[in-house]
Amino acid sequence: MNNISVILLAAGQSVRMGKKNKLLLPFKGEPLVRRSARILSSISNSKVFVVLGHEASQVQEALSGMEIITTFNDFYIKGQMSSVFHGLSKADEAENYMIAPADLPHLSLNDCRNLLKSHQKTEQEHITIPMLFSKNETKRGNPIILSNLARNMVIAGGLNLGCRGLIERQPELINAYPTKSDGFFFDIDTPASYQNEKMRNRN
Repeated sequence: MNNISVILLAAGQSVRMGKKNKLLLPFKGEPLVRRSARILSSISNSKVFVVLGHEASQVQEALSGMEIITTFNDFYIKGQMSSVFHGLSKADEAENYMIAPADLPHLSLNDCRNLLKSHQKTEQEHITIPMLFSKNETKRGNPIILSNLARNMVIAGGLNLGCRGLIERQPELINAYPTKSDGFFFDIDTPASYQNEKMRNRN
């Protein structure tokens, strides 16, 4: 059994980006989705399952040659929850499951390792979520990690439950990982956010 199965969510329609698929945009010399897959594949004793949907052939081509497993979500048009459920259903049996959107350009391997360390200190049924605590707000980030038992709860609950539904119904399962790393909280959704990121990396 793997220590961790990683579900990389790469099926979205990228609506807010306009005509371009944000996951295929270049980021530091490689498509964003490939960068995400490369970092997640570097986690010790992990296996990465990439959930495809929108422009699946182009995304798969961007991942060519990588040691990952791709799976196509027939219902990706229904939204991210369907891809989460699909990925958890298709992934190999593991001690833990990491669910990661593919549009986190600042996420690092060290971020992932620290999140996993926090998770490994919890009870068997817990869900670990990176959290940013400030005076004005509490912000949830990504990726999140589910124990094997929590994953089975999601699968048993069906598509209508999902991770979000499980968290809302059983908030006691949440293990909050306090962090200020923007790797967990910054994503690319719009042309403006992408252009700002390009300008930042030139400086």
